[in-house]
Amino acid sequence: MRAVNLLPPEEAQRSAARRRRVGYLFLMALYIGALALGYLFFAGRADQAEENLATQQAKNQTIRDDIARLASADTMRNEYRARADDVSQILATDVSWGRLLNDLARLIPDRVWLTSLTASASVSETNPGAFGQVTMAGTAFDYPDAASWLRTLDSDRWPAIGAAWVNSTAVETVAGGIEAVNFSSIGNLTDSAVSRRIDERIPEVPQ
Repeated sequence: MRAVNLLPPEEAQRSAARRRRVGYLFLMALYIGALALGYLFFAGRADQAEENLATQQAKNQTIRDDIARLASADTMRNEYRARADDVSQILATDVSWGRLLNDLARLIPDRVWLTSLTASASVSETNPGAFGQVTMAGTAFDYPDAASWLRTLDSDRWPAIGAAWVNSTAVETVAGGIEAVNFSSIGNLTDSAVSRRIDERIPEVPQ
């Protein structure tokens, strides 16, 4: 059955206009609600960013305070390193004489005995590998025994001495009624003779 509209046309137009107004108001309310939610969201993020900035600024200030407080420690470290370098230069030729003489007593051949020993420690600009020189005078029963002593000096059994030789003053003599040979030998102190005490006495300062 066909519906019959008994209302006048003006009333239908007014009703349609009211529906449109209600729709516009609803859309406007949605828009305002979206704006409010967006404002609250970004306002919260701004507040969090401000808190993070304040926290970071406080940390930065703490670091600056620590740097200012430790400035004197950096000066002390530099002074320590300078003094350590001075000590290292002073002890660059610190020879371990106890170890050197102990090896000498252990390695001297049975048919050779020493009568004198003179040693000095120094750095040679012409021979950087030499840290000093040792001159030893002694007596051997014969020339082969003196040669045996020279081979001992040049062997790896006594690394503290290098470039050793018996000079031309080796002469025959008589000791206690026995024919013998007096000789004089010279050798360079090598890096193995250095004590290395500086490496143990001066600790490294961390950065």
